[in-house]
Amino acid sequence: GRSATLYIHHQYLISTMQSTTSSSTAGQYLRLRPVPAAIQRVALYETRNWLYVVGSTNDGTKCRLLKIDRAPPSPGRPRLEVEDGGVVYSESEIKELLIMLDDGNKYSVNKYSSHGLQQVASAFGIVGFVRFLEGYYIVLITKRKVVATIGGHVIYKIEDTFIYPISHSHKPTHPEESKYLKVFQNIDLSSDFYFSYSYDLTLSLQCQMRTYPGPTPAPCWKFVWNEHLLKLFEGYVNQGWITHIVHGFVGQYNISVFGRPIYLTLIARRSKEYAGTRFLKRGANSHGDVANEVETEQIVHDASTCLHTNGQYTSYLQLRGSVPCFWSQDHFGYKPKPQITIDRASPFATPAAQHFLSCLKRCGSPVICLNLVKKREHRARESILTKELLTSIEYLNQFLPPEHHIQYIHKDMARINKSKTQNLIDMLEAIADKAVKDTGYFHSGPEHYSIQLRPNQDYKAVGGHGYQEGYIGRDQTGVLRVNCVDCLDRTNTAQFIAGKCALGYQLYTLGIISEPKLEFDCDTMRILEEVYEDLGDTLAIQYGGSHLVHRIQTYRKVSPVANHGRDLLKTIQRYYRNAFTDAEKQMAINIFLGIFEPQEGSTHIWDLNTDYLLHHSPSSSSLTHGLYQQHVHSNPTKWWTDRLLKSLPLPVHEVESDKAHEAISTLGSEKEEEENKVTGFHEIYRTFELTDFDNLFFRNIPRTGEHDPVDPSPFVVRTKPKWIHSQKQKLASRQAIVGSPSLNEPDQDSPTSMGSSSEEEDPANQNSDQLHSPGHAKESPLLSDLTCKEVYGFELHEASHSDSLLYARYSTMHRTANQSSFSPEAANWELAQWEPSYHYKGSTFEVDPPTVSQKDQAIYEESVQMARNGPPPLPTHSLELYTSYAKRLLI
Repeated sequence: GRSATLYIHHQYLISTMQSTTSSSTAGQYLRLRPVPAAIQRVALYETRNWLYVVGSTNDGTKCRLLKIDRAPPSPGRPRLEVEDGGVVYSESEIKELLIMLDDGNKYSVNKYSSHGLQQVASAFGIVGFVRFLEGYYIVLITKRKVVATIGGHVIYKIEDTFIYPISHSHKPTHPEESKYLKVFQNIDLSSDFYFSYSYDLTLSLQCQMRTYPGPTPAPCWKFVWNEHLLKLFEGYVNQGWITHIVHGFVGQYNISVFGRPIYLTLIARRSKEYAGTRFLKRGANSHGDVANEVETEQIVHDASTCLHTNGQYTSYLQLRGSVPCFWSQDHFGYKPKPQITIDRASPFATPAAQHFLSCLKRCGSPVICLNLVKKREHRARESILTKELLTSIEYLNQFLPPEHHIQYIHKDMARINKSKTQNLIDMLEAIADKAVKDTGYFHSGPEHYSIQLRPNQDYKAVGGHGYQEGYIGRDQTGVLRVNCVDCLDRTNTAQFIAGKCALGYQLYTLGIISEPKLEFDCDTMRILEEVYEDLGDTLAIQYGGSHLVHRIQTYRKVSPVANHGRDLLKTIQRYYRNAFTDAEKQMAINIFLGIFEPQEGSTHIWDLNTDYLLHHSPSSSSLTHGLYQQHVHSNPTKWWTDRLLKSLPLPVHEVESDKAHEAISTLGSEKEEEENKVTGFHEIYRTFELTDFDNLFFRNIPRTGEHDPVDPSPFVVRTKPKWIHSQKQKLASRQAIVGSPSLNEPDQDSPTSMGSSSEEEDPANQNSDQLHSPGHAKESPLLSDLTCKEVYGFELHEASHSDSLLYARYSTMHRTANQSSFSPEAANWELAQWEPSYHYKGSTFEVDPPTVSQKDQAIYEESVQMARNGPPPLPTHSLELYTSYAKRLLI
């Protein structure tokens, strides 16, 4: 135990020395793109005929102006009229321009009058523009919250939005306009929508770092949820105005390794293609887009530096999604287990082919398909999907080279969990370990030198691509794709186990731990379990309408008995939402994503019996373009493309970006990096405004080691005495009988906590934690057992007399400075220790008034008189200039 703690301290010192020298060996590390000076603050102004949108950087030094025509659309002018002059203004220039616009729009002619330029709203970005049957509306982000930082790039969660009609007539004339607006607003943008001004949330970390320096890669459009709202805006204005939002989950924790911040970030991107609610969107459409498709990325990086120019980053990518075939469930009436039916056959496995083609393009090979649905049933239900998926994969593998075959793994998770002879978690860990070794994971730098000192056989068996001469870091090639029926409860537990396995390798790669293994019930695993529980709850609410029914603790068989009653409640809640609210939510999604566009004289969306043709028609994927466009091939045996086969096992974008790097000089990117290298620092620490240091994000991020001052190591296994577990279970059982919430579970009506686990929040149990190494309680490492020499390399000695006097002086200064009233007589014995020369006017309690020059006094008196009597008359030449300007406006 003591050697393990010393090893962590040793690795911390080595890694610190390596990070300080990373600037001299910057070529050995991949870099994130520089943080640009993006438009982060938006002000909306209006006149009678125009809307003006002023955008500026956070510090207000660079500003831009948009001009939007408020005239209602007509047959001759159907589209939105937006003018971007392309001019960058300073803060003073934009203020002068707004004053001129205000003065120029104040007039009164007959019964028409204008009050000039009026401010409508202040915001942090533009979501886009939407039109139903009449004029356009602008959607603004009015409230944001920092949820994560990656290398100086800040990720925000949308907290509130504001929708405003562009037409100067605010009252709709069409009878159905307000109804469409209400349906559109059913999409709560303040719930699980995220954006960043500088970090592309639609792309993986590996994709972004591999394509730099070079052209900025296009976003993965299937994850851009406001693409429809930007189609009349993006491409016509400066890119700084564009804000891409994603739907899913973002969570970040700090694994504090003796003060060294190691950030664990989980980013989940939900696909907008074939998006919808649980029973209304099952299987896949004809373009291979599957229901409940979510790409989950687990990023672990050393946050000791916030700059994009150095630092070590690792990431691991997983997928979840419905079984890619045409299937559905009858959800009408109360049926605990609705029957699964195959709607139409696909002899050439077309939806599966298009889906796996997309996976291979984005992630490379191998694609490992982990199927968790049942295989043997008395009455065929889930087993129908198992048979269909296995048949499709066997057919597709016939036409792929053997080294790129889709790997199929099936585990009946429900049956294994009920078995008394099989351990589900051990079985999932074995599968996850094999998957990580087959696909590898991403690392942005060279191998840590501690790996060469203490080699590990499991680490040597990890696949992927990299750590070769002339190739920086290592890449993940391939992906683990997990599915069950809903892709919620069982899938989330399997992805948690895969994340646990990957986290061990990620921490080992960064030189944090001595072997790539993590034990359950240590602080690191507790926060990993918590963040995956939050992920599962969030995705379950988005797709199924309630929190997870079977949680990770349920499959680990450590869940209290009272949770079974809660599981039943969640099942009823899901049924209610699926039966009564899913139809309205599906309509809102179809309107928001542009799947259905209202038109005058056509059928309204609430009059449609089904939206099947909207999602399965040939034009339903017209919004998807670029690299990720799904092609339906006429040749059923060649479902892949030649470009894909040439790039495997690497993703297509990495091979093409490597070719682009050969033809691009990096001088421009280096110049851009030099101009913007401090922007990330300003973004994190917000030096442009007065900010309370304790309210900064990095000060409040949940972290390990906060509840155990004895041994703050995040890798020590912590358990509770058996009698505490038994008492808590008895109490939870009694509370379940009377209907009270269980002790271990938070109130499900409140937002999911991103802080400490429920056990750590219980003050009665914080002091009852005991440290145990696996199997031996008395052998766990304690910091109190180590000497100062062993930990820090030096011994503490008694302070000298001069040092003691110096400390006493500072202590005296602190006490006197914090007294409500100062009495020199009361503190005379303390002040006697100070030299007489230290006492002069200008101390805390007596200040000499500053001298003010006559010139400064005159300026102050002039400003006071102006405030009392108003400004002096304008000079003649200023009046003449304004008169000529007003005449030109009237002409």
